[in-house]
Amino acid sequence: MHTKISVIMASYLGQYTHCADDRIRKFHRAVNSFVKQNYQDKELIIVSDGCSLTIKEAQKYVGNPDIKLHAIEKQPQFSGNVRNYGCNVATGDIICYLDTDDFIGNNHLNQIGLSFEYHNGIDWIYFDDNIIYKFNPTDLNMVLSQLGRDVKLSFGSIGTSSIAHKRMPDINWIGCNGYGHDWTFIKRLIDLNKPNIKIYGCQYNVCHIPNSVDC
Repeated sequence: MHTKISVIMASYLGQYTHCADDRIRKFHRAVNSFVKQNYQDKELIIVSDGCSLTIKEAQKYVGNPDIKLHAIEKQPQFSGNVRNYGCNVATGDIICYLDTDDFIGNNHLNQIGLSFEYHNGIDWIYFDDNIIYKFNPTDLNMVLSQLGRDVKLSFGSIGTSSIAHKRMPDINWIGCNGYGHDWTFIKRLIDLNKPNIKIYGCQYNVCHIPNSVDC
């Protein structure tokens, strides 16, 4: 039996400095990339960060039992509280993350699940991702320019889009705030000496490049 994987999506579709363009279409691309996953035992936790647009758009998936919408009060920008809420309500044993303007390949969760099954003593994994620099504006899934990124355990190289971890009572997002909140969380995993390994074959596509008109 597969271990259940919870995918946490913090969602605020309003405008802010350097936010991605065409955010609603990208939100649906992200959600649909979850729906298309080969992995069966999964759930997507969408946490609306005080965002009425998120609630409105997520209602379109109300018939999918694998997609759960939760609404919380608006948090400060880059607050870890949003993902922390998602982790608390998640029912999976493995947690990973998906940003609203990114998307994942069909085999992404399967690779994560197999990796934890194969490496029994591992608490968390990390993996390379693809940086998408340009795609067809009429078909957001049609990638025109991309570059594979060799993700390393260092600030500026890795984000929570490139990790998955077990549910652990001593790890949370509380206090992981500000622009570098991803690294603050990952640094906790490192500082607590949680066993980790880099795996290959995952399919996470990062589309929001700050200041890029294409992504």
